Amino acid sequence: MPGRIIPLIVLVAVLCFGADQREDFETRVRPLLATKCWGCHGPSAMGGLRLDSREAMLKGGNSGPAVIPAKAAESLLVRAITHQHERLRMPPPGKLPENEIEALIKWIDAGAYWPAETKAVSGKFVITPAQRAFWAFQPVKAPLVPQVRATGWPRNAIDRFVLARLEKEGLRPVRQADKRTLIRRATFDLIGLPPTPQEVDTFLHDTSADAFAKVVDRLLASPHYGERWGRYWLDVARYSDDRFNSTKDDPYPNSWRYRNWVIRAFNEDMPWDTFVRAQIAGDQMTADDPMRYAPGLGFYSLSPEMQDDRVDATTRGFLGLTVACAQCHDHKFDPIPTIDFYSLQGVFTSTELHELPLAPKAVVDGWEEQKKKVDKQQALLDRFYDTQRQQIAEILASQTVRYLLAAQGMEAADDLDQETLERWKTYLNERRRNHPFLKKWFEQPSPAAAAEVQERVLAVIEEKKEVDEKNRIILGLNPDRSKLAGASLVSLDRETYMLWRDLFERSTRDSAGFFKTPDGVYYYGKGKIERFLEGRWKSYLDAQQAELERLKKALPSQYPFLQTICDRDKPADVRVQIRGDRNNPGEVAPRRFLAILDGDRRQFTKGSGRLELAQAIADLNNPLTARVIVNRVWQHHFGRGIVGTPSNFGQLGARPTHPELLDHLAHEFVANGWSVKKLHRSIMLSATYSLSAGNDHANGAKDPANLLLWRANRRRLDAESLRDSMLFVSGQLDATPAEKAAPLDEKNNQRTVYGFVSRRKLDGMLALFDFPNPNSTSEARNQTNVPLQRLFLMNSGFVDKQAQALAARFGGDSRSRIRSLYAALFGREPRPEELKLGLEYAASGAWPNYTRVLLSSNEFLFVD
Repeated sequence: MPGRIIPLIVLVAVLCFGADQREDFETRVRPLLATKCWGCHGPSAMGGLRLDSREAMLKGGNSGPAVIPAKAAESLLVRAITHQHERLRMPPPGKLPENEIEALIKWIDAGAYWPAETKAVSGKFVITPAQRAFWAFQPVKAPLVPQVRATGWPRNAIDRFVLARLEKEGLRPVRQADKRTLIRRATFDLIGLPPTPQEVDTFLHDTSADAFAKVVDRLLASPHYGERWGRYWLDVARYSDDRFNSTKDDPYPNSWRYRNWVIRAFNEDMPWDTFVRAQIAGDQMTADDPMRYAPGLGFYSLSPEMQDDRVDATTRGFLGLTVACAQCHDHKFDPIPTIDFYSLQGVFTSTELHELPLAPKAVVDGWEEQKKKVDKQQALLDRFYDTQRQQIAEILASQTVRYLLAAQGMEAADDLDQETLERWKTYLNERRRNHPFLKKWFEQPSPAAAAEVQERVLAVIEEKKEVDEKNRIILGLNPDRSKLAGASLVSLDRETYMLWRDLFERSTRDSAGFFKTPDGVYYYGKGKIERFLEGRWKSYLDAQQAELERLKKALPSQYPFLQTICDRDKPADVRVQIRGDRNNPGEVAPRRFLAILDGDRRQFTKGSGRLELAQAIADLNNPLTARVIVNRVWQHHFGRGIVGTPSNFGQLGARPTHPELLDHLAHEFVANGWSVKKLHRSIMLSATYSLSAGNDHANGAKDPANLLLWRANRRRLDAESLRDSMLFVSGQLDATPAEKAAPLDEKNNQRTVYGFVSRRKLDGMLALFDFPNPNSTSEARNQTNVPLQRLFLMNSGFVDKQAQALAARFGGDSRSRIRSLYAALFGREPRPEELKLGLEYAASGAWPNYTRVLLSSNEFLFVD
């Protein structure tokens, strides 16, 4: 009888697990197993053991069952992780933390609950009730504002949610920040610049109850607000001013129009649901002014154009879901089947890049007509150059014997082309040969060996012609990229190609623009080939070149246009690519929204489906969209989101530290018309936002990471605020909005948000101070602290220039100059010891050195 009681208890436990136990498994157990165990005991099944399902655990591996439900002490898994087993010590890198061991023991003793797995039934993906019950997929509701014991502390509902959690954990908030700290924090938060001394003084002397509210409202009304907060969105949108091209600079001509549209949308407080729809389907939204919504399509038209990029950026950016993880297989952790990825992919493959003119039709037609003439003339010249290049290479190749012998000093070289001879000498002496065709020559240079090389060189010319002709037949006269990707092209064998490359190809470069291989020995392109041309050939070239220049001069500057996308003429669904292999097509994936967010599975029927996708994402009933943006705003005010993984609200993402607060904010956000500015105001007028960054040892012992918000988090200025602030305090900042992006060189004094952002080679200062990689969507900035940053502050020409301008900005005696500097940089008076040190330093007359020290100080670089 006793042997039957425990299984019955386990069965009852499995059938009756409540929401709390499901949540415990999903928040504590599954992530732990995924990160610490499945690498070895997942599909690879080391030791015959898998730990990625309950059945696999009960079955066990070579050493027997891993888990005995309700008997943690007897379970092999527990004995291994507690290092009580005579042989097994898991995981190999070292013993788990005690809290993780305790979580597994508690889970096993409670019956080792595991939610029913998602399974394919008749080939269809089924989402389980447990997956639908996950917190992120629950509707946003207005939770009751909790009661708190310290009723005098909260200023609004946000504070009650925060304080209730603190009181539950036995913590208490630290003191409020002083007014100087608070205005500096708020000013950097909202406009990315320090407050002026006059703004600080005004706030300090304003004793009204709404003094700080006035500061917040003034900052929200500033045009610099959009520059600051628009840049945060551009991180998510992986904004760049050039294409993803590893071989050459390839700038977008009008990328800045999207950037400025984003800035303007934030300044105007465009409702967030409208902002979302405009970036997905702005061309299909009703507006009298084409500049109202269509520029938002830069979200896609300026993308890296990788296969899964648009699905990834859309779902991470707006929904906080990693749908691109389902490209090759059903998502391992979230209820997202592979077919859902391809349903969305079909939406984007049914669109194409487009240029929307912002000029009258007559202007557009006139420009395009003249551009066709330029292109036609350029093509004629290119063909001429290409023909002459090939002929000259063949003529020179026919003299290979003589060049080899002359390079070896075995024949006179007076009538040979001297540059080609020098190239041969360099090639034979320094180049690494990746082919065997010079082997006999190197073993024993002779006329016979040289003749053999020449024979092979002439043969490779003919082989290359045959290969090119076959490929032209395969691809047709005007191949598009899809034909190129799927065609079975022919090529030279590797060793023959290496010989061809060394002798006949132009130079190649790496992604940074440096030479990998020089021009081939016989390669003479534009700029060098001209010296071989004489008589009528040279006259013809000069005449055609002159005609090209004439046509270019007649071509006016191109009319302005928006870089957008539009629907293809024939939108179509795509097939699932089994295991991500385009050559292994599966079932058709109808264009529609994600199954977990749309139970009706309505198919998109309007063109590509972008407008329907936009409406589904911005739908009031979508539980993710409002939560995701509210969390992003919270993150930039506090240094960490309520959900610590802002672009991943799935199983492997962090769980919300204050789930009721997140829902309260999301609910109020929608109720307030999706207004981001009202959200800022609500957050910043809370007592929680106004806390100081001071420490409390008792709190720190219980919550060292400050997840429960008992104090403010000290943060370093990001790259843009650092550069802008140096320009601002030195009096050099050009605060006028810019249009076309310009390099962030020492001549550029505009705000950093208007600087050129490159996918190919990111600006050095931006990269050094943790600017995100624009080749993918970015959810948060890293905050590194490395020696190179300090060296930059010590040695940079930019910092030196600002230090000199700052030193010259304030006049008067040394004492008053130091006070002015402290007011401009730190918003305060220097302390007596600081004033004394400054006066001693100033006595030497090296004011730029002194101001450089101030610009490099932690007080300037960090915000409390």
